[in-house]
Amino acid sequence: MEYHQSSQIRTLSYIENEDHPVFGTLVEQILHLLNSRLVFSDIIIHQNSPLMLRQPKGLVAVTDSPITKEELEEFFDVIEPNWAERIALRAFDRSIDLHTARIRANCFSFQGKKRLGCVIRRFPKEPLPLADLGLHPDEQDFARLTSGLVLILGDTCHGKSTTIASMIDEINKHRSGHIITIEDPVETLIPQRMSIITQREVGEDGDVESYYRGALDALRERPDVIVIGEIRDAQTAQEALALAESGPLVLASLHARSTELGLQKMLRLLGNSEAQAQALAHALRGVLCQALLPSLEGNRYHLATECLTPSPAVMRMLEAGDIGAIRAHMNSGRDAGCHTMNQMLESLLAAHKVSVDDARNASTDRVGFAEMV
Repeated sequence: MEYHQSSQIRTLSYIENEDHPVFGTLVEQILHLLNSRLVFSDIIIHQNSPLMLRQPKGLVAVTDSPITKEELEEFFDVIEPNWAERIALRAFDRSIDLHTARIRANCFSFQGKKRLGCVIRRFPKEPLPLADLGLHPDEQDFARLTSGLVLILGDTCHGKSTTIASMIDEINKHRSGHIITIEDPVETLIPQRMSIITQREVGEDGDVESYYRGALDALRERPDVIVIGEIRDAQTAQEALALAESGPLVLASLHARSTELGLQKMLRLLGNSEAQAQALAHALRGVLCQALLPSLEGNRYHLATECLTPSPAVMRMLEAGDIGAIRAHMNSGRDAGCHTMNQMLESLLAAHKVSVDDARNASTDRVGFAEMV
């Protein structure tokens, strides 16, 4: 059933949408939104439905005017000339510069290939200054490391790529070297400052077929810093650890909701052997787990994080595979360079910036959170 017949999604007011150009091309409408003051993370486009925005408190329709099949096809022509062949097989991603904005578009068909759709994520044209992200000083210190492995954890769409891009650019501003990123797709373009930047894209039409192959190639390309956009499989996990042991600083993203779950996932991908646990313990330099929470007003997101900088005690726990003990150790507050998500959430709640429900959902320690509130 079409949007105008059944949807209960709110539509922006005339004032909110800043005189959105309903009669412009789809590209013009998208550009207007990307350059507007509206707060949103994604633009969601369905054939025969209005443009939708994902805002901190949920979805909102831009106007009541539906997007036609012809408009979507014209947009697909702009971002991928062979889109019809690609979309017949599966959804595909494309990153592209649209004048004043850079986007990633995931294009797909649905309802038995009767309708077309697209989800657009916008990125900064350049990395945001690290100090502006809201990271704790302990986490900003990861950009000063010159070797070892740093894991960036969090759910999908919680800003991991933005954090990594800012860390890389911070390194780029202060020291000379070769920085290699392996991304799917390349998101924020990092300008050359003191370092030379090699951003490699994973995919059929990209620079390398997989994260693993990109990581394998990287060691022969004389890197000082390597970014692995996502550790998805055992091969990539093993190569990330091998790279970290060989000298460069390795920043790697992993989908996990907490520090313990991220470390458990990494150990599982590595094979859960004693030797691999010891290797991870000695190579690991830090873990950053992050979540984005909507503000109470619904007009922005707040970043909450937890940070683990391995001490000798944490290294012993990791070597022994005793991941469960790490949470209690973090809660004790004995180690410098560590803080918990609940500590950050408590500060946000005390400042009346987020709701209790949103904080509870973001917590990496629900039992501790219940005791806190």
